[in-house]
Amino acid sequence: MKKEVIIIGNGIAGVTLAVLLQRKGISFVLLHREGEKEPFALGETLPPSAMPLLEQLKLLSLFEENAYRKTYGYHSMWGSSRVTDINFYHQNPYKNGLKINKHQTLEKMRDLIRDDMVSYSKGFEIIHEEHGNTVVLAKNEGVKIVQGKILIDATGRNRAVLQKLKVESTIYDELVSLSCHIPKIEHPKLTHEVYVESFKQGWGIVSALNETENICTIFTQKGHAILQKLKDVSQWKSVLSETIYLKDFLNEDAQIKFKGGNANSSVAAQIAGNNWLALGDTAMSFDPLSSHGITNSIYTASNASEAIEKKLNFADTEAFPEYDETMKTIFQQYVQSKNKLYQQETRWKEEAFWKPFFE
Repeated sequence: MKKEVIIIGNGIAGVTLAVLLQRKGISFVLLHREGEKEPFALGETLPPSAMPLLEQLKLLSLFEENAYRKTYGYHSMWGSSRVTDINFYHQNPYKNGLKINKHQTLEKMRDLIRDDMVSYSKGFEIIHEEHGNTVVLAKNEGVKIVQGKILIDATGRNRAVLQKLKVESTIYDELVSLSCHIPKIEHPKLTHEVYVESFKQGWGIVSALNETENICTIFTQKGHAILQKLKDVSQWKSVLSETIYLKDFLNEDAQIKFKGGNANSSVAAQIAGNNWLALGDTAMSFDPLSSHGITNSIYTASNASEAIEKKLNFADTEAFPEYDETMKTIFQQYVQSKNKLYQQETRWKEEAFWKPFFE
């Protein structure tokens, strides 16, 4: 199989790029792992600032049609014991965000490119040929050989392609997350369906997932003593008993399952090479506090599609280096704004979780 672009990874970043390349008439194949399980629903929220980007890319209606609902604001208790009401009514030009159904949205986008998707079950290998092309061996019971001019890593925080290319990453912190689905309740003192609260050992967010469920995620530091206690969901309410409102949402049902994972900020040492690019979390992964993880995936896919078009159709040798530089600049700006946000919480400056932000 010969294509101009080989994309590895079928999350938001990879699938968005595929859709954009399809529109530009650039041939591609998207390789993805066979038999991937339906992801643990996190009920991610796209902020109002993401709406113009989706509209520009002609993806807004698709995201709206497959969202759980529109969102109009959130509550935050950060830096003090006073609740702050962030209302999207004052945002322009869009006065709402979207609580997206990520799995359903992805399936609708994959339907647009299904004929150009190839699965693999036993990994893949990369071979660079002398004449500049890249060959990817997708391992199944047999071996699928795909040849292309440009290789894309859209494998998220795994950075599966970058690892094979021996491109290292810089990790900026050790933030980890634990998430669980709990019965939905209406809090008597909160009107919005999203609530963020900081506490001594980290911070948490509770958000409506659907009509009957909330999702609660607790963020803390890798290796923190609180993690061992949080491995039993039935103990969350007592462990977080000192929180103001967060504890009110928690449930003592021992049958509730949770999912853990890394939530740190990191960036690849190189985001683009001579014939490859990294997208989304592969290029740079954001702290969930920023609410820009999915926006980042879509934005990098948009920029990558432009860079690919310039390189393939106009032989622009600066397109990939410019993409690399732009993404790294954005990440450094993000790190500065993220640190300032954490530094607003001064109540526990000497606690293990918060201290690194003040050193």
